[in-house]
Amino acid sequence: MSTVTRRVGSALPATGTREWWVLYLLAPVVLVGAALLAFPTLVYDRFVWQYLWGPVVADAAGQPVTHEGIRAVRGYNAVNTVTYLAAVVYSLPGLRAYLDSLDVTYDARLAYGFAPIIVAGGAMRALEDIGLLGDYAVLFITPSIYFVVTAVTVLSLGVGALARNRNIGSIPSIVGLVGTVWAIGAVGWALWHGLSTSAPLRVWVPVATTGIALGVTALYYWGASLVDVAHLRHPLFLLAVFGQMWDAAQNLIGVTFLGYSPKLVVTNLVYQATGFSGSTFVLKLLVTGGIVWYLADAKDEMNHTWWWLMTFFIGAIGLPMGVRGSLRMMLGV
Repeated sequence: MSTVTRRVGSALPATGTREWWVLYLLAPVVLVGAALLAFPTLVYDRFVWQYLWGPVVADAAGQPVTHEGIRAVRGYNAVNTVTYLAAVVYSLPGLRAYLDSLDVTYDARLAYGFAPIIVAGGAMRALEDIGLLGDYAVLFITPSIYFVVTAVTVLSLGVGALARNRNIGSIPSIVGLVGTVWAIGAVGWALWHGLSTSAPLRVWVPVATTGIALGVTALYYWGASLVDVAHLRHPLFLLAVFGQMWDAAQNLIGVTFLGYSPKLVVTNLVYQATGFSGSTFVLKLLVTGGIVWYLADAKDEMNHTWWWLMTFFIGAIGLPMGVRGSLRMMLGV
């Protein structure tokens, strides 16, 4: 470690302290605020509006929108994709500090406790696609939905910590319960809407996407026993593989049989370049396999908390996309 690095590290407050939280939460606000004051047209009109907030408004309106002559269209683009990825990376130290303050155990139970909330978020995004959320739709469009899901998760963790301290529950069970109730309600609303309309339900879609994801996960579990790499069958890796393969499966079904196209920038570029309907599936299979292999091999050398967070987020990225796509295609949206 260099002298400069040591000096910077010693000048920063310890992680999780009040001073650290103030710096952590205010730093991006101050940075963006200063940029807006210095270059309002460039930063807001040409960046925030055109690539970040404008697409949210366009998604809620169901059509392109214009502000100060600048047109914004719905959906993902290269700029908001990179920005959202950077926001996720920036959120990791805060999530770790909050979880550490609650004295949680970073194990498979915690990861599987989080999973229903993530599924609920994907289902809520599908409800917005269907047009059932009315004036609240803007809250469930990327990136707004991240803040909603984060708020529910943070509150659930707090309630879970209180329940644990009073010996009436555990953090994973409380978080899982909240997420399960929310997910059942959201998916049930989507099903009720589908049954109340004249359009036929494509029930085979979620059956196929879930079945493919489960099948690949089962093959992965079997194949992991044939190689000499420790931890490959860890429950977190099963969640990661299933989440990514659920997303891959809904892309495969949608593009191959129903005329959809991949929503994400990278997967859509690969599809446009290859013309192969299974390109997203193959890409995710290879990338997920490579990352999982690396994390399994490095588990004993890595800090356990960071290993847990990185492994968990692989599945957390895929799960909501899988449920959203499956519900949308089932309802013909």
